[in-house]
Amino acid sequence: MNRPRSNEAGYSLVTTMLVITIFFLLGTTILTVAAQQARWAAVRVEDVESFHEAASAIDETVAALKTAITKPDFALSTPTRFDDDLSRWLPSFEQRYGVTITDATDEEGIDRKKLFTRVLHIAKPSGQKTITRRVIITNTPSFLKYALGSAEDLLVNGGAYIDGHVYAGRNAYVTNAANYIDHSQRRTELTSFPTLSTGSAWLVQGEMSSCEHGAGCYRIEDGVFIRRENTFSPRLDGAPVQKEKDDFIDVNFDWTVKDKLLHAAGMETFSDEYEQYIHEDIPALLAMLRARLTVVDSVGPLLGRSWNEPVLLESEEVSSFFIDHGEIDLKKNWLVVNGDLFLGNTAQTPTKVRGNLIVLGDVTIQGNVAFDASVYVTGRTLVYSADISGWGGKELVLLSNGPLELARINEFDNSFPPRPNLKGYFYTNSNATVYAVGSYIHIQGGLFARGDASSLAPDADISGLVVNAYRGRAENGLSFIPAPDDDLEQSRLVIHHDPQVLIDRGEGLPFVKQLSLIVEPIKVK
Repeated sequence: MNRPRSNEAGYSLVTTMLVITIFFLLGTTILTVAAQQARWAAVRVEDVESFHEAASAIDETVAALKTAITKPDFALSTPTRFDDDLSRWLPSFEQRYGVTITDATDEEGIDRKKLFTRVLHIAKPSGQKTITRRVIITNTPSFLKYALGSAEDLLVNGGAYIDGHVYAGRNAYVTNAANYIDHSQRRTELTSFPTLSTGSAWLVQGEMSSCEHGAGCYRIEDGVFIRRENTFSPRLDGAPVQKEKDDFIDVNFDWTVKDKLLHAAGMETFSDEYEQYIHEDIPALLAMLRARLTVVDSVGPLLGRSWNEPVLLESEEVSSFFIDHGEIDLKKNWLVVNGDLFLGNTAQTPTKVRGNLIVLGDVTIQGNVAFDASVYVTGRTLVYSADISGWGGKELVLLSNGPLELARINEFDNSFPPRPNLKGYFYTNSNATVYAVGSYIHIQGGLFARGDASSLAPDADISGLVVNAYRGRAENGLSFIPAPDDDLEQSRLVIHHDPQVLIDRGEGLPFVKQLSLIVEPIKVK
């Protein structure tokens, strides 16, 4: 009778020991996991602290460099003397902030004897990784820093997507309405608000306001889209809105063209000869250039060969020149066109242009053209039904003193997301209005209108730059299908800022007598 009780007691003891063992193992596991998590958390905190320490050291280095090049007692003299300054500054910055500064100017193919552009990589270890930031020192105008902007007012109607900072020297306005013109009729289509990429900001020196009433944001009067000011209110949501901390370094277009003409004649900036001629007007400089440049009176001699000297294209018989096939390879030399210029293609392959151009007249670009070029236009510029690509991985920088018009670019193309169709930076010294409603415009570079306070942008009531962009499908006949869930890939105006232009274009870029910094995002390797 006692044996069964003994067995039950034995079973109870085994069960109790088993339960105790299980709880012991669970407790040990929990303690182990907790300890491991604590170690992971400590490592994570150390990683975060290390990252912030490295990033702060790089930011402090950038700030010190910016202070050095903008001090009132710093004088921009010659590229060689600037290198002497850097050779003093950079080692002291490395020692002070514990960073490594690598000068990559020569690797980028920049002629440091002629240009002030310098490319620096500022790096600092962070744990097992390295934090790096590329900094470009340049003496070019400020507009090249921005994806989109105007030194006057900026009005962005509709669903553009912008990857890069947006600048307004005065006020900025945004709406969810895309204005367009259909057979001379002014119309407005409800769409999305513009969107900026992560890390991009609205840099507005005045005030920024928005209207969300679609077609109700405007009335049409005498063929002009007039803002209903009572429908606009301060904009507080979306991408950050802030003031630009750096001074806006403007470009003097007339002086810049004269500077480039003297470069075409072989004169070095700051030379005595340069100082003698820089104050002359353009016709006087052109008369002087004829004795220094190779003169051709037609397009034919320009095609199919590489030029090792600057060229003047002019004729007493015609005032317009057409380049619609083949290649013009000026290398880094200048072509001065005394008249209007048409660039396009009549063959299956793109027309190609390499070099630097000054056009003393108007320019029209139509069709497929590949550029590795800087182009200065003293008149107006029309980019019509065009596809502008790069030649050899490079791009176009186009500066127009007169109006800039982008029209019928990839019209009714709905194959989202298409590739960039305008590779370059487009600038006008005047006001501009851009329509990307039926068109699809994808700029890899930037778009900027200097603005003229004495006049208004076409079809608008502000001075500066006006862009209109639908987000969604646009069918022939202008019927619209809005993008689902605000799909950014269906924005019909896309601008991706590309600072590589500051490196690629070299001597072809506008020259100003002040240095500035272009600071790219941090990279972790």
